[in-house]
Amino acid sequence: MKPVSISVSDARKLALSQQGLLSAKPKFGRGKKATLRAIEHLGYIQIDAISVIQRAHHHTLWTRVPGYKPRFLNSLMAKDRSIFEYWSHAAAFLPMKDYRFSLPVMHAMSTKAKHWYQVDSSYKLQVLEKIKKEGPLYARDFETPKSTSGGMWNWKPAKQALHELFMEGSITVKSRDSFHRLYDISERVIPALHTQTQTQPSISEYIWHRCQQAIQAHGLTSVSQIRYQRFFSGEQVQSVLKNKTAQGLVVPVKIEGSPQEYFSFPQYLDTLPGRVIKQLHFLSPFDNAVIQRKRVKELFYFDYQTEIYYPVDKRKYGYFSLPVLYGTEFIGRMDPKAHRDRKVLEIRNLALDPHVKSSDKLLNALKSKLNQFAAFNECDEFTITKSTPESLKSALT
Repeated sequence: MKPVSISVSDARKLALSQQGLLSAKPKFGRGKKATLRAIEHLGYIQIDAISVIQRAHHHTLWTRVPGYKPRFLNSLMAKDRSIFEYWSHAAAFLPMKDYRFSLPVMHAMSTKAKHWYQVDSSYKLQVLEKIKKEGPLYARDFETPKSTSGGMWNWKPAKQALHELFMEGSITVKSRDSFHRLYDISERVIPALHTQTQTQPSISEYIWHRCQQAIQAHGLTSVSQIRYQRFFSGEQVQSVLKNKTAQGLVVPVKIEGSPQEYFSFPQYLDTLPGRVIKQLHFLSPFDNAVIQRKRVKELFYFDYQTEIYYPVDKRKYGYFSLPVLYGTEFIGRMDPKAHRDRKVLEIRNLALDPHVKSSDKLLNALKSKLNQFAAFNECDEFTITKSTPESLKSALT
């Protein structure tokens, strides 16, 4: 099939619309039900431990769901059982309806010769039996008290065993207390519909699920983006997409000026978004829209890298610099830190790209979003330490 040609502008609008970042009207609605709709639509929400501001999983959902509260996630997992925690390309919250498509990864983890940790199989079995017998446990429940001279439990090996059992699917996360996982046997947490009646998908079925998920979440995607940190090959993805293209389920897409081949659903191309009323967002470094840095560079001409792991003297924008999205364009980066004891959100650096022209409309959007972002981070006010251009600081404070 001949590729459908679209402009860069239309490609960006399609991508951001499917991400729930384009329209002033919330794509997923409001509140806890909208939180579930967002997770099911996006396919996953990455979990991250960094807490210089609200953690990434909360940040990603707050960006898309008005009225989002951090307690929604634990309620969806522990009470409603409509999401579960497992591995996507990284640790993530996943829709329970997609549990079956985690089975291939679990199977691979339980049968491969080399695991992430070298855990003695008999010790791992003892950890599993302890949970079976005693019920849900935290990693800390395996720590031998310092006052005792012996005991079978050693916290570090136990934590490694728990991770291996979790990756194999023998145990899962029942809930979280702050950021601590409460583990239980999977059969006692995952609804029976998903553990007893569903078979493992074939490799082609699994890849097609990933293709659909990627197109749904991003509007259009490429072979390399579909297989991002997955265990299947590009050739396997090409084979599935060729078959689905022949069936008319997907359409190859050519974006003007790009050599990359993309794929989309025909209905998406028939109803491309129209005029955009610009919305401003501070995105998490682990947000679904920017986690694939190469895609962001190809589609938005924005070369973004998180500087978390850079030495201090190598950082250009700051430790936790967030991409700033305005309408369909990334316009800069912001490095925030929440001083929760003082209820102050410090913007250590707010840098707009050189081509960005300041305007009253942009300044108002920035100030409004900064106030909202401060409140989300349980702060009463924001301060700006440094800005580019320098005049930006005085204009916003």
